[in-house]
Amino acid sequence: MSLKLSLLAGALLVLAAVTASAAPNERPVLTSVTAVRAANYGAPSRLVQQRTEVDQIVEELGQLRKKPWRRGDTKMRCYATVVLLDGERPLATFRVRPDLIVERPFEKGASSYSLKITDTDLPALTKLLGEIPIVKKCD
Repeated sequence: MSLKLSLLAGALLVLAAVTASAAPNERPVLTSVTAVRAANYGAPSRLVQQRTEVDQIVEELGQLRKKPWRRGDTKMRCYATVVLLDGERPLATFRVRPDLIVERPFEKGASSYSLKITDTDLPALTKLLGEIPIVKKCD
């Protein structure tokens, strides 16, 4: 009887450890996005609330999330910032360049994730960013 109890206790400890280690690294679910705030480097942001545009951008980012991202921060210069919102509450922040995307966490201590991209990965987002003026010149 005590062997069964020991095995059960051990299994519960392992389950608790796995759950605790996975929780801080989980990325937010993008199901309740109601708006997208986007800005090119150094430019004022643009708020997009039109459902079809928001859905297209969320779908593109969702497809990218299915790919294997590299965990850890990537230093970037001259990037666009994209914030997904649920009402006024930010859900996720992305830094985007033509060749790279980085998802930045809101929580302190949480991991960033990065992925190399191509010019065909984010057509709706690329179109949106192309409509926003670039204020600062980047090298």
